[in-house]
Order: sequence, then C-alpha cells, then structure tokens
Amino acid sequence: MTSVTTDSAHKHRFLLGLALGLIVVCGVAVLVIPAGGGWDFANFYDTGRRVAAGQLRDIYNPTSLIAGATPQGKMAFWGAPVSAWLYAPLALLSPKTALIAFKLMALLASAGALVLLYRLTRDFVEDEPEARARFAMLFAFLVLLFQPFWTIYRVGGQTTPLALLLLVLAMTTYVRGRYLATALWLVLAVLVKPAFVVIPAFLALVSGRKFLVTLVAVGGVVALGSIIIFGWPIHREFLEIVRRGSEKPSPWPFNSSVYIVADAFRTIKDSIPIRGSGGLFPGLLRVALKLLVVGTFVAIMIQSYRETWPPDRRRLFNFLMAIAFCLLISQVVWEHYLALLFIPLAFLVAAWHRLDRGAHRHLAAILGLCVLQNLVLVLLFKDHVPVRSNLMLLAVSLVKAGPLLAFWAFLWFRRSSIFQVSRSLVQA
Repeated sequence: MTSVTTDSAHKHRFLLGLALGLIVVCGVAVLVIPAGGGWDFANFYDTGRRVAAGQLRDIYNPTSLIAGATPQGKMAFWGAPVSAWLYAPLALLSPKTALIAFKLMALLASAGALVLLYRLTRDFVEDEPEARARFAMLFAFLVLLFQPFWTIYRVGGQTTPLALLLLVLAMTTYVRGRYLATALWLVLAVLVKPAFVVIPAFLALVSGRKFLVTLVAVGGVVALGSIIIFGWPIHREFLEIVRRGSEKPSPWPFNSSVYIVADAFRTIKDSIPIRGSGGLFPGLLRVALKLLVVGTFVAIMIQSYRETWPPDRRRLFNFLMAIAFCLLISQVVWEHYLALLFIPLAFLVAAWHRLDRGAHRHLAAILGLCVLQNLVLVLLFKDHVPVRSNLMLLAVSLVKAGPLLAFWAFLWFRRSSIFQVSRSLVQA
C-alpha cells in the first residue's frame, strides 16, 4: 500500500513539474509574441506618456496628442487619476520594450497572486502527502488551462493581474482580522480597477462596524489626498466616465457578464427578431436578472448567519461571496475579469473530496466554459461566423456568459454542499 501511495505521489510530482514547465513556456511565448500593441497596452502606455509629459488632465481624452505626438492607441483610460502615475515609467521605454515590460508585470503579478492563493487553499486539502501532491498538480494544470489568465496577452497585457494580487492580499489580511491592511489593499485594488468597488462595498455591509469605519477612513484619506493633489475637476471627469461606462452595455465578443443575455432580445438589423425582441424587454430582463442576483446573495448570507463558524472562516466566506457578487452584479465583465472567479473555484477544488459527483460535474462545466473565453477563439468566431439572428445572438451570449451563469447556478442549487463543506472544514 505504501509503495502504491509513493508511486502515485511521484506521478503527481512529475505532472506538477510538467504543468509548471508548460506555464513557463507559455509565459515566455506571450512575452516574445508582439501581440496587442494597439489594444489595452496602448491605453496604459499612452496614459503613462501623458503623465510623464505633464498632461495629467488629458488622461481621459484618448485622442489628445501627447507632447505633440500621436497616441499609440485610441482606448479610454478607466483608472482613478492617482493610478495613472503607476504607468509613467513606461514612458521611458520604446513601445516595443514597454510592451514586454507591461506583459512581464502582469506575469509577475499573476504568479504572486497564484502562489499566495495556493498557500491559502492548500489548508483545505486532506492532510495526506498524496492528496497534497495531487492538489498541487491539479492547481497548476488549472492555472495553465484557465483562459482568463492568458487572454490578456492578446491585447498587450492588462492590470487585472495586479488587481488580483491586491485582492488576494486583502483576503489574506481580512481572514486574519487585520482590517487596516485589508482596507489599504482594497482601496489600491479599486484605484487600479474601479469596477471592483463592489467587493469592499459588499464587505462593508457584512463585516460589522469596525471594518466599515476602517474602510471609510482609509478610502476617505486616499480620496481627499488625491483631490488635494490633483484637484477636483479631473476627479469629476473620472466619476462621469465611470457613470457613463456603467450604463453603456458592452457587446458579447468582449463581455462575459450574465446581462448580455438580455441583449439577445434586441432587434438586429437585417434579421427577423424573435418574439418579444426590442422595446422595453431587454432592459426589463436586465433589471429582473439583477434582482435575482441580489435575492440569491441575500438568501445565502441569511443562511450563513445560522452557521456557528469561527470568525476566520466566516470572514473567508464573506470575502468569497463578495467576489462572487461583484462578478454577478456587474453589467460589464471583460473576459479577463473572470480571473477573480478562480479564487472561489480554487477553494472548491481544494475541497473536492468533500463534494458529491454532481458538484464535481458542475465545477468541471464552469472551468470548461472558461476555456471558451479565450479572445483569440472569440475573435476568430466573430470574424468567420456572422451573427445575424436573435437566436444566434442568444446562443453566443449564453456561451460568453456561461461561466458566470453556471457559477450562479452552482451557488443556488449547490449551496447546501457549500455549507456542508464549510461545516466539515470547521470540524476538521
């Protein structure tokens, strides 16, 4: 028996080494392939150039000249004014070198976030060498196959990996009850990705007055300091851009939100719309979906309060629910935002042995649907398969929204399994 266990552990370690080797190969490949120079990379590169040229007030005007020169791209910048300084060092480099540096930053941030996440989730695995080796191997292969980590390099890199690292750091300190550090990490994450403001907002509602006061104090100091340094007008412009962006729907090729399903009921030019398309129906459907999402989390949180968990486990549950709520309530979820989905999925995979076969199949479906979020595949489909009917639009929308729709279904239909796992972890 010992010999079989040893052989199995050796096999898992070999496969772990294979997965890590393939991850390194993929990392090198995305660095040397000069893809995305005019996409998201240009957004951050141009922002850094504007800051370095003393044109901070132009960061939200993507068409403005930069020191008299033409910008690298035409994409709008969505970060907070103070976060624009993060990209100023890129201005010291040529576009080609800066592209490599920006992608390298994303790779290092992803690596840091995933190492920290692995260390957190490892404690939920069976306390046996073979089980630990199997989980390490499985975690590495999931990282390799999870397309939201990799699709950003098609557009020249992104700052989502940095936000992911900050959120994992925030989760680590939050679970330990270190609220000041948590508030700092969360505020930094929101400065980089304002769309993630839902996460600290959710935590403020469920974490008690001490956390709320700490978060408001830290956020208030940072906001006040930024306004004093940079002035109110640019912050007013930033808030207006965020408001407009939150109201403007994004098309299915780039959006993985559950609400793109409602767009399938709008009228498509030169097509025969399905019954009920157009008019008020898409908007009403979006509102209905949002109400259902809110209702789901209200029910889950009420049920969680009946559990007698230690404070650290309750805080972990709160943080995972905050991430899930952010992804499910957001009207725009770029495919790389789904990197956040890996956090709760990693904990569920770590507790795999405590879940039934139905939950196993459900999780496998979620992870499989994430493979289809690869932007290269999506753009190939978009360019070669015309979407000319509402039924076709509904089909592609369901595929794009698939990971979050399936995860939402897991939270609702498998919530008894989630609570059962949580109880067994407390008792272990």
